Amino acid sequence: MKHSTTNDADEPDLIALLGSRLCHDLVSPIGAIGNGLELLEMSGAGAGGEEMALIRASVESAKARIRFFRLTFGAGAGDGVVPAREMREALNAMYAETRTKVLWHDEGDHPRSEMRLACLALNCVEVATPWGASVEVSRNEASWVIHVTAKRLRIDAPLWESLGKSELPADLKGSEVQFGILARESQRLRRPVSVRADDTHLSVIV
Repeated sequence: MKHSTTNDADEPDLIALLGSRLCHDLVSPIGAIGNGLELLEMSGAGAGGEEMALIRASVESAKARIRFFRLTFGAGAGDGVVPAREMREALNAMYAETRTKVLWHDEGDHPRSEMRLACLALNCVEVATPWGASVEVSRNEASWVIHVTAKRLRIDAPLWESLGKSELPADLKGSEVQFGILARESQRLRRPVSVRADDTHLSVIV
């Protein structure tokens, strides 16, 4: 019997392709909603100013989150450079109407694989900050450094400890898939993840 010589590295990343497909399919209807809002605003037939502003903010937040998810979970062509300005704009729009504020201090433009690590880490941080937080993202010579300050954090210790291990919790939830992907990507890129946390502070280095 002839065995296949195809390596895992040669096979398509189905999870990333699924992420790209979902983002692609969501962009069109959300964009259509945005276009509809513009028409209502131009015709004067829309709701009151405050209501329209709220809907507009929600649409912009959704569009920014899709861009963020496409970078975080989607498949990319090669390893093109992602501008810091694009990351900052997406994060500002995503969190504008939330109790969490993300400050992106890094001014450098980085390859997609690098930006993806930071985005995955920020997705993990969201699990720990359901009540809001102040999040600062910076970079040293070799790693992303994320500092989180909050009045209260929800830290699932086994979940965070799994980032430095090769085995993930057997009960990993769909809302926690970013932990599994970050663990896999950090191992693939040989970038160990360091985590320190207490009741009000969380630091992630990757």
